[in-house]
Amino acid sequence: MSTDGSKKPRGRPRGNSTENSLSKALDKGLSALRKIAESDGISLNDLSLDLDMPMPTLHRLLLTLESHGFVRQSKSDATWSIGIEAFRVGSAFPRAAKLLSIARPILKDLSIRTGETANLGVMDLGEVIFIAQHETHHAIRAFFRPGSRGSWHASGIGKVIAAYIAVTDQKILFEKVPFEQFTEHTLIQERELLDEFNRIRAVGYAVDKEERFIGMRCIGAPVFNSSNEIVAGISISGPVARMDDSSITELGKKTTEAGHEISRLLGATVVN
Repeated sequence: MSTDGSKKPRGRPRGNSTENSLSKALDKGLSALRKIAESDGISLNDLSLDLDMPMPTLHRLLLTLESHGFVRQSKSDATWSIGIEAFRVGSAFPRAAKLLSIARPILKDLSIRTGETANLGVMDLGEVIFIAQHETHHAIRAFFRPGSRGSWHASGIGKVIAAYIAVTDQKILFEKVPFEQFTEHTLIQERELLDEFNRIRAVGYAVDKEERFIGMRCIGAPVFNSSNEIVAGISISGPVARMDDSSITELGKKTTEAGHEISRLLGATVVN
């Protein structure tokens, strides 16, 4: 009861309740968008199961996303796939940074020089996102769909980016230790990863020694911007049979040179 005798409204203020509902709806919509982007077309039922979301709720979200062009539904089999507007929005970041346009020819050259698949990736929310790739013609090769995500601690690109970011940002990455151990070679503890960072900075590149997939290796080098901050990583990946211990140093040198070239074209003046 207030001092003037009127009753105070109970419960949360109406505005907060509305904001929470909008936030939850946005979260669900973005989760659906991400799942759809990872697929080549997915049914409403499968998407509902993957997201643990009721189909009526999910369908309303998809219709909203469809009205804005972020998703589209196939008329032939009713599956949902990514829309052109999602591509336009997603392309804004690399266009603004000039990263993709600068890196593509260098990725191709690196792939030709090493005979392996060359990749470009960035870090987002503690995960590596692969944004470009130039595939080798070898039958056995690594493949990362542009837009796909991976665990940073088991990735050449992820480890090299983590090695050069600020210590405060590294601490945020370590909030989830111990990390998932994909193979017997995966580094999962903070101390061993910090030691790995020191090694990476000493030689200028990171090596994924079958830490994500047995039989596959990856070498990642840093890419810096005009403020001399790390913004991406470039890597080559392939089978151990071609990327054996005797070839790591030479392949690391070529990958680092490619990273230096992208960094120079982005305006970096200090390349570690």
